[in-house]
Amino acid sequence: MIDRLPPNAAPGHETPDDERRIDGLIALAGPLAERMAEPDRRFLDWQAAELRDRGRRSEREADVVARARRLAARALGMRHAVWCIDQMPVASTHAGSLGTADVGDADVRAPRFDLGIAAGAGRVLWDEPCDSWVSIPPELPRGRYVALTVKGDSMLPLLHSGDVVLVKLGPDAVRDTVVVARRPDDGYVVKRVGRVMPGRLELVSLNPDFPAPIIVDRHEGTVTGTVVLRWCGHGG
Repeated sequence: MIDRLPPNAAPGHETPDDERRIDGLIALAGPLAERMAEPDRRFLDWQAAELRDRGRRSEREADVVARARRLAARALGMRHAVWCIDQMPVASTHAGSLGTADVGDADVRAPRFDLGIAAGAGRVLWDEPCDSWVSIPPELPRGRYVALTVKGDSMLPLLHSGDVVLVKLGPDAVRDTVVVARRPDDGYVVKRVGRVMPGRLELVSLNPDFPAPIIVDRHEGTVTGTVVLRWCGHGG
């Protein structure tokens, strides 16, 4: 773990040799960090700060910050069993709705809805018309899936507003997984499962700016399904 500079190389006072050494460390740090299963937050902060604090070119800083964000999302994805793909899914045209979807089709592709899952009007997902479908990666287990668009920032850094998530349909709610749940008055939300209590669920945001958990009564239809994959086109 690299947590400090040499005594004679305080930020802003590096010698040319120090600059070259630090540049070399930064160049090595990226590939090393990419191989970390769960990179240390301090490591990522150091990597970005070395460029930011010393006034590096903005494009280099942006590249390191974007890489740090991708790594943070990937680490959270591993922790919460969400596969992260850093590009948007390719859609195909196929008229129908989730309620009328053919089970055979659902084994290889999923209907995609633009209905936001951070807040909404409380509509029933099964009733929504759909003419856009996405392919399901063959690595995923067979089952019924739906692709939904994320709205809002409460699940950063794992999920951005505008990301598409693939949801495996089913009522299961396992602690620390990410689920889509329906609140009768507020529509659909995507949250991490906190406590699983008799007859109730605690749903938690990943973004610390949204500290208050949501407590929902658990009944048929509360949990739509579990998020197993995230497509993101933000590039970090």
